[in-house]
Amino acid sequence: MAEKRDYYEVLGVNKNATLDEIKKAYRELALKYHPDRNPGNKEAEEKFKEVTEAYEVLSDPEKRKTYDQFGHAGFGPQGFDWRQDFGRVRMDFSDLFGDFFSDFFSDIFGTQEVHRENRGEDVEMRISIPLRDAVEGTERTINVSVYEKCHVCDGTGSRGKKAAIECLQCHGTGKVVYQQGFISIGQTCPRCKGQGTVITDPCINCRGYGRVRAMHKINVKIPAGIESGTSLRLRGMGNAGLRGGGRGDLYVTVFVEEDEFFKRKGTDLYCEVPITVTTAVLGGEIEIPTLKGKVRAKVSPGTQDGTILRLRNLGVPRGSTRGNLFAILRVVLPKTLSREEKRLWEQLKSIEDEKNYPEILKYRSRL
Repeated sequence: MAEKRDYYEVLGVNKNATLDEIKKAYRELALKYHPDRNPGNKEAEEKFKEVTEAYEVLSDPEKRKTYDQFGHAGFGPQGFDWRQDFGRVRMDFSDLFGDFFSDFFSDIFGTQEVHRENRGEDVEMRISIPLRDAVEGTERTINVSVYEKCHVCDGTGSRGKKAAIECLQCHGTGKVVYQQGFISIGQTCPRCKGQGTVITDPCINCRGYGRVRAMHKINVKIPAGIESGTSLRLRGMGNAGLRGGGRGDLYVTVFVEEDEFFKRKGTDLYCEVPITVTTAVLGGEIEIPTLKGKVRAKVSPGTQDGTILRLRNLGVPRGSTRGNLFAILRVVLPKTLSREEKRLWEQLKSIEDEKNYPEILKYRSRL
């Protein structure tokens, strides 16, 4: 079995590519290698499968996150199996190509043609949370406007008991076929929108669509240690489909607000802690704030500005482990002095020995 290439390399995009850039790259490559444009060319067919597999993974937030973290190994010993899971491509195919090549798409991936269910669209919401909530995990209640099944017609789209009739344009198939040269191109029927049937007496409430907009409160559990930009997938919480179609998913993209005191790098946290000159020189104990409350730490005599103290297991959790908190000590000089303080500093200066300042001696040796 040939080793799989990097999915980003396959599509010719960088690892920070947006979904729109990924879609654009896939569209260009899929049109280039599609077997309808390369009849009898097995190499083009394999290329088409390869770019479609890459698109399926990189266009799905959860699959992409798994791939970015673990590579092909994240999908098992054999890598991602396109024969088992091509939900994202199937959902996006009509948007990308206007349903061109849809008949051949089923043939090339070894799947049987089935009547299209008008699955509802996915919905994306974006929320912001403080760093503390991202580290410890939290719950948020969000208001989401989605399409729900019409309660008047129970999602059928019909006002009375009249059943939908077969579409005369596609004869119930949901597709029409156009001939372009030597190529037959299948496209969603423009009259019935792929349903194969049309409503003769549409429901007044939903105007024949079988769904209406509604506002919902949804409780979202945000796991501890979530990174900014992560999308959480709530299956079946998106839009209801047309005339009884299945529901799409809800993607909640979480952005972590910057904190005034703590900075995050992976699973570690960093903060700057000011200390006095006397504490730096003589040593002592200081209090350091953490996300779990204050802790006390020892400062060694002669501590220099920029010294870093590591506080174990006070960082960001990941699985069964937790990162560290690094406290960067900043020696703060007094801006004003009392008479007594000034007298003592002058006295200290008179007895100061430069041998205790190796950095200064090294600097002077260069003069």
